[in-house]
Amino acid sequence: MSASTGSARTDRILIKGLRCSAHVGVPESERRRRQRVLLDLELALDLRKAGRSDRVKHTVDYAAVAREVKKLMEGRPFILVEAMAELVAGLILKRFRVKGVTVRIRKFSVSGTKSVGVEIVRPSTGSGRTG
Repeated sequence: MSASTGSARTDRILIKGLRCSAHVGVPESERRRRQRVLLDLELALDLRKAGRSDRVKHTVDYAAVAREVKKLMEGRPFILVEAMAELVAGLILKRFRVKGVTVRIRKFSVSGTKSVGVEIVRPSTGSGRTG
């Protein structure tokens, strides 16, 4: 998983295994009940200033990211996991100062599989605003 924004690899904040309970699925019968989904997030940004200063204001607040993503995931029904991933990526890129984001979402409802899911990588358009 790589939230790189070019040929050079950048620093990353990792949020792995964010558990959410969401209404998601193509058939309406699947969307009726909440199901467990797991998210892995990579936020690409330069962490040197935070590393030198040891101050939260120079990085992205992991708890704030997790809280906002969880609220989005649990706040409305989705048909596609792909739509979940796009909205999560858009939220992070809009709300936080990152150069890019990788979103991996897994769900556990397809018989005969350990999990199914998607992974998307989106670069920033430069409009992120807070840490």
